[in-house]
Amino acid sequence: MAKKKAAKPDTDVEMNMTPMIDVTFQLLIFFIVNLKFKTLEKKLLSYLPTDFGLASKPQIVEESFMTVKLQQPMKSEDSRRIMFRDTRFYIERDRIEGVDTKDIHGQIHKKLVDFRGVTPDAKGKIEASKGVPHHHVVAVLDIFRRAGYETITFVGLAKNAKINNEWFLKIQKGLEN
Repeated sequence: MAKKKAAKPDTDVEMNMTPMIDVTFQLLIFFIVNLKFKTLEKKLLSYLPTDFGLASKPQIVEESFMTVKLQQPMKSEDSRRIMFRDTRFYIERDRIEGVDTKDIHGQIHKKLVDFRGVTPDAKGKIEASKGVPHHHVVAVLDIFRRAGYETITFVGLAKNAKINNEWFLKIQKGLEN
């Protein structure tokens, strides 16, 4: 018997690329759909109300605030001349007078503790006008914390500082009468 030669195919074999492209796109879509983004690290948690809009009537929540106001007179705008005696301290509408820092801080602490005794869930509020030294605000914040206040709010300046100063002048005139 004679050996037969294997016949060579006359046509070239071509690969059909369409199924490979289809599979590639399907994998791409699969990974995009299942992608989960990493949550932010050191994200601040905020406790926002979750029942907003469910109640037919809004519930009025009365909160008790004890406000300490710090005012710097207009004459001491130069930061080099700011002294302790220039800063005025008010609790609500009462001006706190004292001989020195320790005396004024003691009076503020006593009033805050007395108010906290009457209203245990009271919150603190600090209002500082323009030019008040930072250490005065921090000292009042420390007094609030020592008096047992857990929630303390800082009130920002009005857009027009002149209006803020006029408001304090009206209070002073009202106290003098």
